[in-house]
Amino acid sequence: MIWEFSRALGVGTNNEAEYHALIMLLEEIASRGLKKVTVRGDSRLVVSQVTGKWKVREERLRPLAERAKDLVRATGALLEWVPREKNFMADALSNRAFSSPAREMASFPPENLERVCNTIFIAHGSADYAVDVRHRSCSCPSFRNGGDCKHLQAALSLMKKEDGNCSSC
Repeated sequence: MIWEFSRALGVGTNNEAEYHALIMLLEEIASRGLKKVTVRGDSRLVVSQVTGKWKVREERLRPLAERAKDLVRATGALLEWVPREKNFMADALSNRAFSSPAREMASFPPENLERVCNTIFIAHGSADYAVDVRHRSCSCPSFRNGGDCKHLQAALSLMKKEDGNCSSC
């Protein structure tokens, strides 16, 4: 295992959690500029749907499947299915994401963001935190404890306003 990450997603199905986990991983692969990475997943449904072997029948999974397919094409990632018993760490992270309650996130004023370079900001407030949009991270305790924070969301929103499709996000 090269990278491990989990964040609360709120209420949803195990298949949604598996899709979100794959999308987060593929976004991380893309943000690091990696190509042709082999991704092993224990959800036969997700791997088979993203690779086109199975149709996506459940409507709520369609946008997730399309996002994952786009990222697979962009990164050249190769998806492989592995039995769950051989991928217990990933399964535990996925289950933890939906078993943790989603938190309401406070907003952060974008005028308190200082751009250091294209995708790096300093969030000024009662304490200052470094926000790295490209790698989806922040130095604040909220991000370290939950994998998301108001500073990162404010920086992402600001960049999306500046660049409609947020190609550098």
